[in-house]
Amino acid sequence: MPNVESDMAHPPEATHGIQIVCRTINLLGIIAVRRPTKHKPGEAKTLRIREVLTRILGSLETDRHESWDQLTELFRISPHLFAASAIGAAAISPALGGQRLEVGIALSLVAAQVLMRAVAWHAFRNRSQKTSYEVWFRRFTILSILSGIAWGTSLAVLFVGAEPQSQVITLAVGCGIVQSASGRAYMAPRSTLIVLLIIMGLMNLAAFTEGQWILLPICVAYLFFQATFMSRLIELEMSRRQAEDETKHLLRELADSNHKLKRANERLQQHALTDALTGLPNRRSFDRQLTRAVLERDETGAPLSLILLDIDHFKQFNDRYGHQEGDKCLQHVAGVLARHADENGYQPARYGGEEFAVILPSTPRETAADVAERLRRQIANLPFRISNGTEIKITASFGVAQFQQGDVDAKKQLIAQADRNLYRAKEQGRNCVISRETEADPLHS
Repeated sequence: MPNVESDMAHPPEATHGIQIVCRTINLLGIIAVRRPTKHKPGEAKTLRIREVLTRILGSLETDRHESWDQLTELFRISPHLFAASAIGAAAISPALGGQRLEVGIALSLVAAQVLMRAVAWHAFRNRSQKTSYEVWFRRFTILSILSGIAWGTSLAVLFVGAEPQSQVITLAVGCGIVQSASGRAYMAPRSTLIVLLIIMGLMNLAAFTEGQWILLPICVAYLFFQATFMSRLIELEMSRRQAEDETKHLLRELADSNHKLKRANERLQQHALTDALTGLPNRRSFDRQLTRAVLERDETGAPLSLILLDIDHFKQFNDRYGHQEGDKCLQHVAGVLARHADENGYQPARYGGEEFAVILPSTPRETAADVAERLRRQIANLPFRISNGTEIKITASFGVAQFQQGDVDAKKQLIAQADRNLYRAKEQGRNCVISRETEADPLHS
């Protein structure tokens, strides 16, 4: 049985091989990035160990993060094929040395492990959407532990009784598998640490049977280096996730700000297009609505009519009762127009002063005149009381016009014709509707 304490048990080439493994382990330890500290040396070491264990064993909950993408990567079979190939390569030397039984056992374990992972990979890819993430993560953890047992056992079987050179190869393959597992630790640190402990524990058990107890402190140091390496990977992954979360938070805030800004702009635009006193669309909004209505009329050929109305004797009303009562009178008439528009889909607006307008898309002149007559009666018959309770009769005069095909400036001509008819209604004694299309047309009142 070879023994590291005996020069006879270790030929020079074996000693050189073990030195190479030790140097490799030391180099791997350099990968772990250490932060500067102001603590005393003993304190710093204790705090560092506590930090590593805390990150890996519980506080991060990295292995509980519901990421199906990461779980897909964890179930992927390709790393296990590489590990099986490496163990198969390590088995060549013992097989040539006559350890056929040991090699057969090791390769059987590896083959069973690969088959198990292949079945699991197939099942995961064809999983039911009803199965939760937690269930599949628990299955992965069990598979990882079984894989660690298979790897560690096969390596230990190849190590026991082998030539020193073969043992060095086996150790190197074990270090490679451990390093590969550590590189994926940020996705499942707890199960990874369990796998590392299983592999190293079985390898140390094999070394003890060979009398190579010195591998124990080496493995402990190597385990700490790997834990530090895993801790750094986890820290980087957590920083990445934190950056992603902060980015998503900022994007949500930006989207919320854009939404608020859009609503503010809409309210501002609404205010810019609304008459503050009556709540009806103002003259600017009326111009826009009439332009759209003319364009739609050009596209569809449907009739388009316009009503202009003016409150009768409004100046005298203002002079007698005051501007506040005059404002109430404007609101009174605007309320009649708004209610009628809500019922029929027309578009009323305050045209200016005591004058109002109503756009009637898809409405011929005769129908528009009937609408104007209904509005006239509602205004005249609806009681209006000023602040002292006195009831005042409010009336209005109406002019109606229809869009005329072939006009050079149809919009202006439509307004001008409605305005002429409104003027005629005033001349006819007010409180009436005029919808004359030409000078020869009879009055409609």
